[in-house]
Amino acid sequence: MHNILKEIVARKKQDLVTLKKGMPPMPGYKPTPALRDFKKAILSSGDVAIISEVKLASPTIASLGAADEILQRVVAYEKAGANAISFITEKHYFAGDISFIPKIKETVSIPVLQKDFVIDEYQIYEAKQAGSDALLLIAKLVDKERLQTFVLLCQELGIEPIVEINDEEDLEKAISTKTNIIAVNARDLETFVIDVERACVLLKKIPDTFIKLGFSGIHSNHEVKKYKDAGVKGVLVGTELMRSENVEEFITNLLL
Repeated sequence: MHNILKEIVARKKQDLVTLKKGMPPMPGYKPTPALRDFKKAILSSGDVAIISEVKLASPTIASLGAADEILQRVVAYEKAGANAISFITEKHYFAGDISFIPKIKETVSIPVLQKDFVIDEYQIYEAKQAGSDALLLIAKLVDKERLQTFVLLCQELGIEPIVEINDEEDLEKAISTKTNIIAVNARDLETFVIDVERACVLLKKIPDTFIKLGFSGIHSNHEVKKYKDAGVKGVLVGTELMRSENVEEFITNLLL
């Protein structure tokens, strides 16, 4: 793995050591916000579903937004017609925090996808407690058997697992699981280079029995059309949406 990805995973391991010193999250440990049907939200879109992301920072961009703007932003996303919200909860490199998930759920009525670097079952129980409707599982971070276990645990808890892939090795892992949804990230997590064309080639190799999503690299409806031609049911838009001064206009233009 690239140094940045190695660093993120290393910090996540450190965080988990600290978190596990307390009571491990388990179903029923504390009240959980009611879960919403992420898969239905994607499939019920008349065109390509839009998953609008809140991302306060990234390893390559120091600041994209402020925490006190999150709720105002998700309201704007929903009003503009987004089908779901994505929120990155990793805190060291993306300035996120899982405590925002229930606050977002209280503010909007559309499903919420939690994006994180999941390497331990603890994080899945934590996602359940927070009320995450869907959870990102990055295939590259774990072996095939562990990915299969993570998918099944999500489904047992009522969370929609979204398996993210970036190459054919990841694809082989993903199709071995019981997931309903596979997302191709155009951003290579090891180099952070974005290549939508390469992502579309990989999308076409995913069996049609899976719901396909396209992540990253979207600047306009031009990229959305490429993803749509590759068979996706939905796209995730993050950085450019965070930079947009007119959220409603940006989201509307994606579907022209």
